[in-house]
Amino acid sequence: MICRQIIRVILILSVFTVLYSCSDKKAEGLKELLDKNESQVSAMLIGEKGFESAKLEHLIARDYTKALNIIEKEEAEFNRIIKEIKNVNTDGIKMGKEVRQTSIDYYQALKDLFMFSRKEIKQEQLMRYGKSDKEIHEAQDQMTELGRQKQQLYQKVFKADEKRFTVQKQFETENNLD
Repeated sequence: MICRQIIRVILILSVFTVLYSCSDKKAEGLKELLDKNESQVSAMLIGEKGFESAKLEHLIARDYTKALNIIEKEEAEFNRIIKEIKNVNTDGIKMGKEVRQTSIDYYQALKDLFMFSRKEIKQEQLMRYGKSDKEIHEAQDQMTELGRQKQQLYQKVFKADEKRFTVQKQFETENNLD
């Protein structure tokens, strides 16, 4: 009699454990995807052999065409990551939609910031190879304005990152992933 009750309790606990772990698998999968994407973006932007490093080498060499080509590759990678996050199914995941949207917003803001380099490179080309003093001075003035605009983009990234961090912590807590 007592053995049957113990077996029932063990069986019930096993069923609950299996059900509980199944519901966490989707949340774990989402967290793994977000972690993987964060690692890829970090490698792309601050990695020794990342796109930003290559772009800076080309800028130092004043090879603006190659630097602009690197920006094209960065943009394609950002687009791939954003699309991957947009396409992930968050149904049944606590805070899944929220963490997905804040991640998309963050990577879009980061993309906007790094794609802004195109404008800066074009102005640098004009400053270096401008045909007239007027064209060179206008390019210098434009660079000052671009600096202001870039500062706003940085603020947008900081805010998006802050929001993403907060929502991601809530997501991890809600899904027992911390």
